[in-house]
Amino acid sequence: MSSTNQQSSSLISTHYSRLVILGDSNADNGNVLRLTHGAHPAPSSVYWQGRYSNGKVWADHLAEQASPASTINLAYGCATIDNNIVSGTVPMPDGQRVEVPSVTDQINDLESLVGRLSPTDLVLIQVGSNDLNSLIDTGSLYRRKCAFTPLQLAERLAQAVEYICTQLGARNVLVLNVRPREDYPGVIALNDRLVLKQTCWDTTVFNATVSNKIAALQAALGADYRLSLFDTYSAQKEIALVADPVSGKLSSDPELFVDSCHLGSRAQMELFKRIFASITQI
Repeated sequence: MSSTNQQSSSLISTHYSRLVILGDSNADNGNVLRLTHGAHPAPSSVYWQGRYSNGKVWADHLAEQASPASTINLAYGCATIDNNIVSGTVPMPDGQRVEVPSVTDQINDLESLVGRLSPTDLVLIQVGSNDLNSLIDTGSLYRRKCAFTPLQLAERLAQAVEYICTQLGARNVLVLNVRPREDYPGVIALNDRLVLKQTCWDTTVFNATVSNKIAALQAALGADYRLSLFDTYSAQKEIALVADPVSGKLSSDPELFVDSCHLGSRAQMELFKRIFASITQI
């Protein structure tokens, strides 16, 4: 390990004994690949070792700093906040689509796995994009169980965070808000002004409500808890401007977007740097 990595590792280990990562494809380190027995995301495609990227995702880089042995990653590609509201699905080898564990399910799995969390554990949650995408994607990828709004999704996420704290004993939680979905190549390619407007609005409402709810929960729980929000939305905008000051779009560099919505290895590294800096300041 390089001196820089050793210093980064010591910074995390000084603050936290273990990392717990929950969420969707942004943080999945191969869980969907294992669930689908190697069928998805297709190993022969651009995706690297089950990541929804052409290299390591931010969660991989963070685990390396903390030691993989002290990291639990339960994130699944296509995951939503709660499958009772809307679920994401992935294809099995026989072509049938199955629902992946939502963050609510991941929390239940975490509880079964470890019981209560240590006050020195750090929980990171990145979810919400698939829930919002389901409002504009009417294909087979998502299964909507009821009508819902971005505000209701944010409230459900806040409830999940509250449960982790009050029932599982977490004291340190970092919630990553939703990336700027209006900049996804897949959304832009639709060339639909109304869809683009809805996408912007849904993301704005969701992120603002999550921010307010997490702040309110922090106030309610008190100083023994550290609940923080990482602004992934602004981070992606910043990374795009650094990558291409002229267009300000990640899609202009294939190392920054690998498909219709997922970040490439270069953007993942830049995102990791910003998340790591945020963690050491919590």
